[in-house]
Amino acid sequence: MTTKPGCRDVERLMIGSEDKALLPGERALVEDHLRGCTPCRDFAADRDLIREEMTAVGWPALPAELDRRTRRALRQVEPEARAAAVPAWLLVAMAVVTIITGIWLAASLADVTPDMTLADLPVTGLAAVFIIIQNALTLLFAPVVLRTFRARRGAAGGA
Repeated sequence: MTTKPGCRDVERLMIGSEDKALLPGERALVEDHLRGCTPCRDFAADRDLIREEMTAVGWPALPAELDRRTRRALRQVEPEARAAAVPAWLLVAMAVVTIITGIWLAASLADVTPDMTLADLPVTGLAAVFIIIQNALTLLFAPVVLRTFRARRGAAGGA
């Protein structure tokens, strides 16, 4: 059973339509609601009037010097400059730890048999601790790596 959207829902949809186009179903809901709701029609008319008056306002021009300095400052602050870059030594260290872990784990697991207990596996136990440390470091630095990747991808997409 569907219910008729309330005035708040319709107002949210109308306000949201400024940022993104409404889906066909949403548009139909708004139009249907506006046909039968005087307060929402008034709200929509007021918003249209405000929008018209705002476009008719003669906004003052930005002083030339302020405009020039603002544009220069914006060019200097690029996304990759704001994002924390991952140091090369850190990437190398993570790669080395990953390779050592893989080799160590493969060598340790080659000797494992079904009848062994954890006490019989000192090297495998150390490998497990090493993997846990590696995962902790990866989780610690993952936000830095992701932020750098997104900043570079955003700069490449904007160019």
